[in-house]
Amino acid sequence: MSEPSKQHQVLFVDDDRAFLQVIRDLFVSWSEDAWQVYCAESADEALGILKTRKIDLIVVDVNMPVLDGIQFIRILNRRYPHLKKAVITGFATEEKRSTCLTEGAELFIEKPRSADGLKSVFTMLCELVSWTPQKGFQGVLRQVGLYDVIQMECLGRNSSILEIHNRQIRGRIYIEDGKIVHATAGDTVGHDAFQKLLSLASGEFQLQPFEPPSERTIEGSWEFLLMEAARVRDETASQAPAIKTAAKPEPSPVAEISPAVSGFPVRVSETLICSGQGDVLYAWQCPDVNTRVTLLQHIAQQTTRLGQLLPLGSFDRLEIQLATGRVVAQVKPDRMILVHTAPVTANHSQKQA
Repeated sequence: MSEPSKQHQVLFVDDDRAFLQVIRDLFVSWSEDAWQVYCAESADEALGILKTRKIDLIVVDVNMPVLDGIQFIRILNRRYPHLKKAVITGFATEEKRSTCLTEGAELFIEKPRSADGLKSVFTMLCELVSWTPQKGFQGVLRQVGLYDVIQMECLGRNSSILEIHNRQIRGRIYIEDGKIVHATAGDTVGHDAFQKLLSLASGEFQLQPFEPPSERTIEGSWEFLLMEAARVRDETASQAPAIKTAAKPEPSPVAEISPAVSGFPVRVSETLICSGQGDVLYAWQCPDVNTRVTLLQHIAQQTTRLGQLLPLGSFDRLEIQLATGRVVAQVKPDRMILVHTAPVTANHSQKQA
């Protein structure tokens, strides 16, 4: 005999008693009794239910007296970290949405104004309450950088949203099928937002389920985007002390580079990724792969010799400025990467349009 399917325990928290009654009747009916629905009109009442029932999903209204939904979600995330949480509100804003998702909610929903809208809400909540994590290792990593997280998500061709915040800024990086497609940082969007987030010295992050962004503002390979962000961060850090101490600072070498080359918009014209032994893992638009592998191996040999002669620290990357753009070569024990970029010309923009 097959085992009976599990009945999901769902708790709705809202100070609108009429709304709770409608939700209970409709959702139990639509689930064909697969849902056991509990209702609470306050955070205190909800906490009492959580002590006596094993709830699978809690759905919290934002605007509640005494303890609002955002504060309640924050408490739930500490006391019940494995409890699935959703937020529903009749007054949705992007700020509320970002805050709720950052504080631990898996889903943020605007209250519908029709029966069809309620049906859509039920469908979304069904997906959430039925979702189970994939098998594998779970845990917490300490002192993990944003670069490492983004690299892991892109290499795994995952789709996710990386929520990032500290006391000064809150932002999101959208990764779809291993590609970085959009970023927001306060009022800034696109490449500038991506660079601003990766320049943060400290903060917190959390991976959220992927939702399509309202727009796609970022193009190019993730390898180049991370390298470019690292370059901008390093240049900013190296220029900061000079501003404080030098009365008449010498012109920065970067200032001599044409703005069309040093900044966005640029396009990736070729990419090559190899193992530390020179095995080609990925090649895109490389006219001569073998020559470029040889170049990377030669750079690796020379940096090893240079490191033996002078205690200059570990080698990060070599940047070559050409008349047609920039070549960035990164050599590590486990990988070698070469990226060639060129500025976007008017003719190229017209072709894309």
